[in-house]
Amino acid sequence: MYYLLLLILYPLALLPLQVLYLLSDFAFFILYRIIGYRRDVVEDNLRRAFPEKTEEEIKGISKKFYKSFCDQWIETLKLLAMSNAQLERRITVDWDVFNELYDEKRSGYFLMSHTFNWEWANVITQRRAKHLMVNMYLPPESKAFDRLMRRIRKGPGLLISVKAIKEGLKAIKPGQLYMMGLISDQNPSNLNKVIWLSFMGRTAPFFISSAQTARKDRAAIVFGTIMKKKRGYYHLHLQRFTEDASKHSAEEIMTSYVHYIEDAIREQPENWMWTHKRWKHIPPTATEQ
Repeated sequence: MYYLLLLILYPLALLPLQVLYLLSDFAFFILYRIIGYRRDVVEDNLRRAFPEKTEEEIKGISKKFYKSFCDQWIETLKLLAMSNAQLERRITVDWDVFNELYDEKRSGYFLMSHTFNWEWANVITQRRAKHLMVNMYLPPESKAFDRLMRRIRKGPGLLISVKAIKEGLKAIKPGQLYMMGLISDQNPSNLNKVIWLSFMGRTAPFFISSAQTARKDRAAIVFGTIMKKKRGYYHLHLQRFTEDASKHSAEEIMTSYVHYIEDAIREQPENWMWTHKRWKHIPPTATEQ
């Protein structure tokens, strides 16, 4: 099945992005106009996150979101055949933050969110960062699709499944400077090890283990978010939160992270993954709002 997927998708990835965006436009028409894929979820999330906005504004953000959503997957497909030069023309990065930490001989934890296009950000940081980039990911159920996504995401760094973290971390050599990349706004399935925080006006669970481990390692913490400049062009913004996570509580780290990504979402609301049922869990001591 993996080779069948490659046989179908690799020739598409060789096409120029201008041509692939025609496929994205068609996908948008099907998902948004015909099927209405999760439109009720998206628009409900937007109404709750932006209660001050009119219904017309909510519909406008929703429409822009679906266009960006379709572009995200077409752009991810393009990574199968995208050169370093092509990628660097389309996503710029504040490398000073990583470079300064590397010069200070500090490893770190790099906390991102589901802002488009996070797949490009994962790959370019592997290819360009001086640190060994160690990216955690949740593997899909299909082994063939998991293998395809690993090929798309693969660079000089490490890709470690969250289902095999201990085994994967053994590949980091003693004394090697690393940057642990995590998409930290994932919706946790295990609510036993989470922290509940206010996120876009509602309470949501967040993994706290990354902050706890960073504190134990006395590692730096870097927040990252992606801003869309225009179609097919992005900027990855990096912000050093601390050079030593042990100086902060895990709750302080995660609260600051949430505030950081909230600012990015408010600036470009169409650029975040609103199809997720991010607020489906109810805190143990609260009722649904």
